[in-house]
Amino acid sequence: MKKATLFAAATALLGAVWVSGATVFAETDAFPVTVMDDFGNEVTLEKALESIVSLAPVDTEILFALGAGDSVTGRTDYCNYPEEAADVDSIGTYMEPNMELILSKSPDLVVASGFIDDNIRQQLEENGTAIFITNASDLESTEKNIETLGKLIGHDAEAEEVVKNMEDEWTDLSAELENVKEEKSAFIDIGSLYSAGPSSLLDNSMQMIKVENVAADADSAWPQLSAEAVVEANPDVYISLYSTLEDVQQTAGLSDLACLNEDGGFIYTDGSSVEGDMIQRPGPRYVEGLKVLAELVYPEIAE
Repeated sequence: MKKATLFAAATALLGAVWVSGATVFAETDAFPVTVMDDFGNEVTLEKALESIVSLAPVDTEILFALGAGDSVTGRTDYCNYPEEAADVDSIGTYMEPNMELILSKSPDLVVASGFIDDNIRQQLEENGTAIFITNASDLESTEKNIETLGKLIGHDAEAEEVVKNMEDEWTDLSAELENVKEEKSAFIDIGSLYSAGPSSLLDNSMQMIKVENVAADADSAWPQLSAEAVVEANPDVYISLYSTLEDVQQTAGLSDLACLNEDGGFIYTDGSSVEGDMIQRPGPRYVEGLKVLAELVYPEIAE
C-alpha cells in the first residue's frame, strides 16, 4: 500500500494545483518565438527544434499529439503513451531524472511538470537549456498549455486540431450529462485516504461531471482525510484509484460507510491503467478521462 500511495501522490501532483497562465507573446510562425509557461517564466526558442526531452508523462503525450514525437529524444520511465514513446530513451523518473543522460541528448527544450526538482531545473538553466513547465488543473488550462506549447515548437496547426477535438468531445459529453437526473457526491481515494482537494485536477473534474467532491473544502489540494471524516461526509460513491474494495473495507473506521455495501457505491479504476492515466493527466486525453469518470458514477448516461 505504501508504494501505491507514493505513486498515486506523485501522479496526482502531476495533475497540478494552479490554473494555467500560459500566454503567447509571439504572433508569428517564424523563429525566434517567446511564450510564457505556467510559472510565469518566459521561454524563448531561437530556431526549430531538433531535440526535446520530456520530464513528465503528460508532456510526452502532448508532444506526440502535436506531431513532435520524432524530436523527442528523452522521456521518463512513466511515459507510457503513445506506444511510440517506448522507442525513446528513458532518462529515469520525473522525480529523479538522470542529468547526465538528459544533457547527453543536447536538448533544445526540456518540457516538465510543476513537479520538477529545483536542483534539476537549476542545472538545466545553467546549461543554457530552455525549460517549459506545464501545470494545468482543468480543461481550460490544459487546452491553453497545448496551444502554447504548439506555438513554441512551431506546431500551431496541430495544437489547434487537438484542442478542437477536445472541445468536440466535451460538447458530446456535456450533452450526455444533461441526462443526469440526480447528482451524486463522491470521495476520491488516491491511496491511504489521500484525496483531491480544492483546485486540483480531480476536484475540477468532479465539478465538470456534476459530482460533489466531499473533499472540496479541504485545506490543501491533496489532503489526507480521516476515516471518520469520510464516514461523516457519507458520500454516495467511493472512487478508488489504487485500493480494491477488500482493501478499503479493511481500513479501520470505514466499516460504517454505507456506500461500500451498496450496488454501484464503490468504484475502482486502477490508477496505473489506461483509464487511470486519462483520468489523472491534463493532456489530450483529458476529456476521455472525464467521460470514463462520468459513466462510472452515472452509468445511465452510457446507455
